[in-house]
Amino acid sequence: MISKLLYLNWKLFLARLTNLQTVLIIGYSLFLVGMFINLMGSALLVIFLDSSSSLQLDLPWLTPEIHNLILLTFATIFWIMHFSFTSTRLLNMEENRKLLALGYPAGKLSWHLNLMCLYHPVNVIYNLTWLVFLSLQINSAWNIPIVVGAVLLNYGVIYSIKHRFLYMVEKRFKVIIFSFIFVIFGVISVLAILSRRTQSVLNDLAIEFTQLVGAMELLPGGLMFRSAKYSHEPLLTAVLFFFMVLLTYLVFRDHYYKTMEGLMRPSTIKIRKDVSRLWVFLQKWLGDNAGKYYYYVMTHPYNKLQIFAVALIPLVYIPLLLIVDLGDISIILIATMLAAIPVALLGMGMANMFGYEHREMLLHMQFPGSIEKQLKERFLGIITVPLFIFYAITVFEVIKLPQLGDVFSIYIANTFFFLCFMIVFLWSSFYQYQKASYSTFSFKHPIIPQKVTFTMSSAIFVLGYTVFVPLGDLHIYRLWIMTGLIVAIGFYIWKNFDLLAKAFKAKILIKLWSNF
Repeated sequence: MISKLLYLNWKLFLARLTNLQTVLIIGYSLFLVGMFINLMGSALLVIFLDSSSSLQLDLPWLTPEIHNLILLTFATIFWIMHFSFTSTRLLNMEENRKLLALGYPAGKLSWHLNLMCLYHPVNVIYNLTWLVFLSLQINSAWNIPIVVGAVLLNYGVIYSIKHRFLYMVEKRFKVIIFSFIFVIFGVISVLAILSRRTQSVLNDLAIEFTQLVGAMELLPGGLMFRSAKYSHEPLLTAVLFFFMVLLTYLVFRDHYYKTMEGLMRPSTIKIRKDVSRLWVFLQKWLGDNAGKYYYYVMTHPYNKLQIFAVALIPLVYIPLLLIVDLGDISIILIATMLAAIPVALLGMGMANMFGYEHREMLLHMQFPGSIEKQLKERFLGIITVPLFIFYAITVFEVIKLPQLGDVFSIYIANTFFFLCFMIVFLWSSFYQYQKASYSTFSFKHPIIPQKVTFTMSSAIFVLGYTVFVPLGDLHIYRLWIMTGLIVAIGFYIWKNFDLLAKAFKAKILIKLWSNF
C-alpha cells in the first residue's frame, strides 16, 4: 500500500505544481546536491587528514591522538547539524488523513508516513553521510550491524526529540531561551580563547587529552563514533546489538502511535478566551484590526519557536564571523543576517495575514468601516514592529560595525532589503493563503506554505549578495538605483491599496468562509 500512498502524494503534489514551484524545486535540488557534497567532503577530509605527508610536515602537532580528537569533534558538530536539519514537517497530514475515510488502515498509514519521512532527501543525505563516515573507520566486519543500528537509532531519537520540542517551547519558552543563550555565549567564549591561544590550548589539550576524549565520547556524536571504533568481542557485540534493536523498536513504535494519534485527532488552533493585558495593550497602540491580529500572531505556539530560531542564528554565527575574519565575505554575511532578522519577523506576521483568525476577520467585515480601511490598518500595524527592530539594528550597525559601510549606504541597503521582502509577503498573503494550525505532530509548516519559506530563505542570500557585495566606484550607482526603487514601490503601494482589497475579496473571502 505504500506504493499507492506515494502515488497519491505524488499526484497531489503535481496537481498543485505551478511554474514558480518548479523553479523552486530545481533550486532546492541544487541546494541538496551542494549540501551533500559539502557534508561528504568534510567527512572525508577529517578522516584522511593525517594521511598526507605534506600535511604532517606543515602540522607537526597533528598526532594520532589529536586527529582522534578532531574526528570526535567533527562527529559531535555533525550530530548537532543533523539534529538541526532533520526534516519532520513536509508531509501533507491534512490531505493524507482523508485516506482513512477511503478505507486506508490507520496503522498502515501511520507506518507508511513515517517511512516517507525517512525517505526525505535531507534525512537520506545525513544518514548516508553518517554511514560513510563511520564505515571508513570500522575495526572489523562485526562493527557493520552496530553502525547501521546506531544510524537508525540516532535518526529515530532525533525525530522523537524534534516532535516534542514544540510542546517544550510552548510550556517553558523563557527557560529554554535563556538556557540556549547561556550555552551559546559559553561556546563563543571558548572559541574566542581557542582562536587567540591556539598553541597554548593545544598543548593543554595534549596534557588533558584522556579526560577530554572520555567526555566527548559520552556525547551523542561520540557514541556514534564509538560504534565504529570499539574493539569487537562476541559478548559485547551481542549485547550492544540486542539493546540497539530493542531501543530502535521502541523509538519507532513511539513514532507509529504518535503519528496515528495525529491522524485520528486533527490539529486545532488554540484560542485564548480571556482578554489578556497583551491584547489590551496591542489594541490600544495598534488599533482594533492590527491589535487583535498581532495578538493571534504573538501567542501562536509555533511562532515562539520561530522567534527562537530568528534570535539563535545571529547569536551563533555573527560573533564567529567577527572572530574569524574572512574579509568581504564576513561583511556580506553579517550584513545579510542582520537585515534578515526584521525580514523574518515581518514574514511571520505578513506572509499569511488572513490565516490566523478567520472568525475575527469575518466579524470585522461586519463593522461599519470599509474593508480598505481595515486592511490598511492591519497592513500598517504588521510592519510597525519589524520596522522598529529594523531601524534599531541599522543604528547598531552604524555604531558598532562601521566596517559594514557608511551611514547612508547601510540605511539605503537595509530599507531596500526590507521593502523587497514586503512585496514578496504581500503576494504570499493574498495568493498563498493557508489556514494556520497547530499540532506537535503536524508534519508541515502550520502557518506559512513551504514554497514561501524556501523562497524567503533562498532570496535572503541571493539579495544579500546583490545588495551588500562591495562594488568599489560603482557602489554609488547601486545606491541611486535602490533609492529610486524604494520610492517607486512605496508610492505605488500607497496609491493602489484598493487593489489589495480587490485581491482579498477575490482570493481570500471565500476561503475564510469555507474554513469558518
